[in-house]
Amino acid sequence: MALSATAQTGRTMRLLAPVVIGQSSGFVMDHPPSIAGNSFGFAMCSPTFPGAIPVSVPGVVEGVLRLTPLAYSILGIGVLDSSGVSAAFTFSVPNDPLLVGASMDVQGADVNGFGLMTLTDNDLELVVGPVAPAPPASLNMVSIDPGTFQMGSVAVGGDAVPVHAVTITQSFWMGKYEVTQGEYQAVMGSNPSTFQGAAYPNFTNRPVDRVSWASSVAYCDALTSQEAAAGRLPLGYEYRLPTEAEWEYCCRAGTTTEWNVGSSLICGQANFFFCIGGQTGVVGSYAANAWGLHDMHGNLVEWCLDSWDQTANYLPGSVADPFVAAGPKRMARGGCWTFGSDDCRSSIRIGFGPNSTYDYVGFRVVCAPVLP
Repeated sequence: MALSATAQTGRTMRLLAPVVIGQSSGFVMDHPPSIAGNSFGFAMCSPTFPGAIPVSVPGVVEGVLRLTPLAYSILGIGVLDSSGVSAAFTFSVPNDPLLVGASMDVQGADVNGFGLMTLTDNDLELVVGPVAPAPPASLNMVSIDPGTFQMGSVAVGGDAVPVHAVTITQSFWMGKYEVTQGEYQAVMGSNPSTFQGAAYPNFTNRPVDRVSWASSVAYCDALTSQEAAAGRLPLGYEYRLPTEAEWEYCCRAGTTTEWNVGSSLICGQANFFFCIGGQTGVVGSYAANAWGLHDMHGNLVEWCLDSWDQTANYLPGSVADPFVAAGPKRMARGGCWTFGSDDCRSSIRIGFGPNSTYDYVGFRVVCAPVLP
């Protein structure tokens, strides 16, 4: 374990995802926005350096060095901007069991226009872990590979523009179905749904409705604890709501049309606009999209993890793993049994208060790397 030192510079390293064989990981440097324009770089040494060396040569270098001074390599370089977060350095770990347990230190540094190099206040001590095992089959999760897609829609306009490239950098698992009433009851001990009881055959396999964002998050936390206690939770992963970007990536499943079934949506393809008499349907009653996910259009609007201030908060330009943490509303996606087809499109966004409950809102879960 490298020795700690009191933070002096405001520059810190942060891991974006667990370092696991056969998967991708990455890291960034958080920094004061005031040093925008400085050049930065990431350096690595392996094996890890067990100590820390204070370095102070006025006008040349300042900080604490946590790399082996005689054995290191440069991983990546760039220029800092005013966002306060450096560009991410991402890397893929080869699927080689011999790498399990390998360790390394990674440290960042930046250089201003006068040539002064400042070291980050911490390093990242990375240990390669075994490949994450798939969630148990009983949870009905689908493996999703990283990739890039065009998020948003010119046809929808409003808060669905600008259309922009989004890269999902980490593999994760997405629930094949919306969380059912039976699943929710088993984990939380209650069922808040409207569409339950004798009037709704097979109601335990209909999606849970009238569940708030806060209760959906509580379900995910309880599921994480349950699976961790049973030894079934992949290393460095958690169960949570999908981010808005993860949701649209999975809904589109490689398509660029307004719906993942093409240029229109009709009854027989999804449960929308009272297609089955104004109620939810049993999950999986309609064909899955190209990635094996059911009911991404219709049935219930699905909570996402992101907050929302109900403004068009898409930024122009390419982004990786976007997530909006602050805002009074919570994002929901996908349309439902009472919405028209236009409001079930892949890009449609809607916001509700985190404690709101409606008979047309539910959720599905992902098993994904723990968010920073």
